[in-house]
Amino acid sequence: MLVAIITCIAFVASLVLCARELAFSRRLAVDGRVPLRRSSMAWTVVLLAIQLFVGAWGALGLVQDEPVAPLIMNIVLTGCIYLAVARPRLSDPFVGHFAPAGRRPHPMAASVIAMIVVGILATLALEIPSNHNLLWMYPLCALLEISLVTAVITGMYFIFQRRGAAPAIAAFVFFAIGIAEYFVILFKSQPIQPGDLTAIATAAAVGGGYVFSLTSYCLYAIAFLAAAFTICMYTALLRHARSQRTRKRLLLNLLIGVLCLGGVTAHITLIDYYNTLQIQVYTWRPLESYYRQGFIPSFISSAQTIQPRKPQDYTKSSAQKLIDEYAASYDEGEGATSERAAASAQFEDTKPTVIAIMNETFSDLSVYQNLHAGYEGPTYFNSISDAIQRGDLYVSAYGGGTCNTEFEFLTGNSMAYLGQGVYPYTIYNLTHAENLAQQFSDLGYTTTAMHPNHATNWNRENVYNDFGFDQFLSIEDFEGADTLRGMVTDDATYDKIIDLLKDNDDPQFIFDVTMQNHSGYDTGLVPSKLQTDYRIDGTYDPEVNEYLSLIKQSDKALQKFIGELRNLDRPVVVVFFGDHQPFFPSEFNDAWFTNEDDATHSERLYHTSYVIWANYDVAGRSQKSDTEDISTNYLGAELMNLIGAPVSDYQKAELALRENMPAINIIGYQDRNRTWYLSSASTSTDDDSLPKALAAANKAREDLAKMQYLKLFDHGDSVYTKTLQGAANETDPNLAPGTTKIK
Repeated sequence: MLVAIITCIAFVASLVLCARELAFSRRLAVDGRVPLRRSSMAWTVVLLAIQLFVGAWGALGLVQDEPVAPLIMNIVLTGCIYLAVARPRLSDPFVGHFAPAGRRPHPMAASVIAMIVVGILATLALEIPSNHNLLWMYPLCALLEISLVTAVITGMYFIFQRRGAAPAIAAFVFFAIGIAEYFVILFKSQPIQPGDLTAIATAAAVGGGYVFSLTSYCLYAIAFLAAAFTICMYTALLRHARSQRTRKRLLLNLLIGVLCLGGVTAHITLIDYYNTLQIQVYTWRPLESYYRQGFIPSFISSAQTIQPRKPQDYTKSSAQKLIDEYAASYDEGEGATSERAAASAQFEDTKPTVIAIMNETFSDLSVYQNLHAGYEGPTYFNSISDAIQRGDLYVSAYGGGTCNTEFEFLTGNSMAYLGQGVYPYTIYNLTHAENLAQQFSDLGYTTTAMHPNHATNWNRENVYNDFGFDQFLSIEDFEGADTLRGMVTDDATYDKIIDLLKDNDDPQFIFDVTMQNHSGYDTGLVPSKLQTDYRIDGTYDPEVNEYLSLIKQSDKALQKFIGELRNLDRPVVVVFFGDHQPFFPSEFNDAWFTNEDDATHSERLYHTSYVIWANYDVAGRSQKSDTEDISTNYLGAELMNLIGAPVSDYQKAELALRENMPAINIIGYQDRNRTWYLSSASTSTDDDSLPKALAAANKAREDLAKMQYLKLFDHGDSVYTKTLQGAANETDPNLAPGTTKIK
């Protein structure tokens, strides 16, 4: 409430100053000069509205409660409000029409200087909410960012004929981006990436679970914004009098504006930030990259890498040859074993239903030294002893980005070759991508995808249709289902699966993307009887405990579901895995694991767990929960191989390639000795000084890059979605809103 009290006092002071100044200005309407009240009052109202908003937000308890930042912000805001309302009186002796000629600044020079200052203030408003130590930025990157921001603001100023509102709006946009960046980092521990712009609808759909509280640094950003507004407000006074506004001056302003904005456009499209400027976003530490290089340079560098690049020495024929060679290696090795033969014969005879459950944010945080709270992880999940296989699952998402884990599992492709901040579901054309849904459909299975939220999230309704799913059950199909924190429970999705099994005796492939455990975790909506009480180093953390209570409920729901399947009189296989960890373990990772290499340190954040279980004895398998750590792109092929299902040549190639590269994700890759290397490690296969295991892993990594490029992009069509191609997505007028076409 301290923030609300300080801001309320300042707001009253602002109103008093405004009233006094307005009364005073009326008495100064002499000498035929009328103060410019209308525009001045518009600026005043905007600044008052900002001050009022902060006060109201603080009253709701959504602003960090400390005195220094709100005091500084309100001093600046009140001062700017006074300068706004008093602008006619204060500016006239210096730049007004009655000012002596010698005292008037040169309009063009003053305008340029003012825009430079506004550019610096706007850059500070952009960076300071999330990047608190600006001295840590690389000087040249800071200069580049300031230059880009200043050029945009200056361009807007001159395009709109040196009116102050245009650069002020531009400054506000940069400030808004900075606040958005702060919230994204708060909720995901990741910066805004270019791919996030294609998923704004998804972010909005799930945003209700978050608390949007402001820190002191957000208040400092507001102060910088207010100062920028005030300078913009006064630069309008540098415009020539109406009688002096010639066509020549109008065209000159337009030319300067176009040159500024055109220069920015040319700069970011023609200059290779990654290779030429060496501005690179490291996948294992994207936040550090953004902090050191600035938001705009880092964002531009990421955006330029969305275009998939052909691997070195790639040709379509050579990539296909690699697939054929690796597939032949599988046929001669794993594919020729008696275990595989027995499983294949059994699969052909039984055609088991296959249920894939990608459980939202399911992970075992006991790997973080039991959270210094005696936490042992999800009890039932860890106790499953009769699974076909289980282990750690190395994913390419952390704190969010569910669809990327989903993409890797369903298609067998790795995000390692696509880059940080890329979401294939929303960016790339996946109509040609091999996937499990189409694979099972070709085997005569009925295929169903389900996700108890909006079908538009992550563009799923279109992707699932492209993948060949027969039906997609979204939030409309879960009307009246049980919820926890307003999210449909795991239990409810499992009940829906049981209903599907009862209604259809044919073999089915069901892909269930759950929603129950979605962040944020400070909702306080978990019933007290379900809450956990773990004390991290003796301190109760409500966010961590809300998350752990949700995982406990997921664990119980899985136990109940597996129990039902045990008694089901039909063969069923379940593959259950988490999509990513929540956003907060990075704090524990950095605090408790300080003496290890970067690859090992980073990979701890980018792994969950998986289990493949069947309610029958799969021929050739022990059913003793054999442990095998794996990455998500291999999981689908591994599932098919274990249960004896037919595998494609691409899946065979991946299974054979795993011998030398057992796991790969966006952070790094493993050699056959299970040693991790960052994705930035040298991929040379000719360096004789490299250990044999690493050289073999590098070869496998290069080969997989070529095979994946062939399967994903070398199909003759645009590599982008219909939306990014500029064409509308296809719809079926006979479908109800929110559902997808059924084959």
